[in-house]
Amino acid sequence: MNDNIIRLLPVDEEAILRCYITGSKEPASFQQLYDTLEVPVGNIVDEITSRLQIAVAQILLHGVQDSLPQWAAIGRDADLLLNRRRHRRHARGILPFHPHRLFSINWATSGPGYDWPEEHRVTYLPGFNKYIFTASRDGDDAFGCADHAIGVADGGEDVRDAARRIITTYWRTQVHGWDKRAGSVATAKV
Repeated sequence: MNDNIIRLLPVDEEAILRCYITGSKEPASFQQLYDTLEVPVGNIVDEITSRLQIAVAQILLHGVQDSLPQWAAIGRDADLLLNRRRHRRHARGILPFHPHRLFSINWATSGPGYDWPEEHRVTYLPGFNKYIFTASRDGDDAFGCADHAIGVADGGEDVRDAARRIITTYWRTQVHGWDKRAGSVATAKV
C-alpha cells in the first residue's frame, strides 16, 4: 500500500476499510470504534446490514452526505423534519474520498406523493487499488441505516462490469433474503 495514503488515513479508518476489503473477521475492538463514530446497529434481525458495512459507507460518503437521498417534511410548528442523520468520521480523517454517483432508482413511483429512492455510488481507494460500491436511501427504515457498503471490486476491473455484478448481486440477495417475488404486489388482496 502507498505510504502517503496511509498517513492520511487514521489507523482506525484504515483498519475498517481493510477489514471490509479483505473480508476479515471484525476484531472486538471495532465495537467501541463503531460506538464512537455513532455507527447504527443496522438490521441485525434479518442480517441485511452489518455495522462494518455501515461504517465503511460513513467513511466514504462523509464528504457528499448532503447530496444523498433525504426524506423531509414540515412539522406542525413549521419545523423542518429530516430523516437522515449526519455521518461522523474519525477526528483525524482528513483524506477526502470522491464517491461517484452511478445512478438513482425510485422503488415506489406508483404511490402518490411517496418516493423510495435508492442511490448507488462507487468510490475508488487508490492505496488499496479497490472500488467500493455503496447504496444510499432517504432513511433507515428498511435496512436500519441510510447508507451501507454493498461490495468491493479490484481496481483493475472495468468499473461498469464490477457495478453490474455487485449491484445485481445486491438486488438478488434482497429478493431471496426478503422472499420478495415479482408480481407479489399485484396479487396482494386489497
